[in-house]
Amino acid sequence: MHQMIKKFVILIVMFFIGCVPVSHIIVGDTREPIHPSNVEIYLDYPEQYQKIALIDAGSNFAFKDPAILFDWQGKMDKATERLKIEAAKLGANGILIINTDNKIYQSINSDGEGSISSSTHAEKFVKAIAIYVL
Repeated sequence: MHQMIKKFVILIVMFFIGCVPVSHIIVGDTREPIHPSNVEIYLDYPEQYQKIALIDAGSNFAFKDPAILFDWQGKMDKATERLKIEAAKLGANGILIINTDNKIYQSINSDGEGSISSSTHAEKFVKAIAIYVL
């Protein structure tokens, strides 16, 4: 029984360590991975390019990439950094930003005895197309 609990705890820890709020859908041919600093940000399509993937990234906290951010610019920077890292893994040398979104979550709790508490959590989400500029 003790061994099973130990394995379960290890599995949960591995799950949380590996979770980063980034996902992608491959739409073209991937290439050899590159360094994220070599990924350029575009707001318009360049002259010649190939689409590689659609990528979503968020600024929310992740154990693998921890950051506690309070301002919107910091959240945008974190989401953009995560986009560039994911794009670089796919061999893209550019990302074309197609959407940004702010989400504000508010929760209000009551203990049933008249005491109320509230909390607010804000996140930034960015969607981009990973491209290879020719």
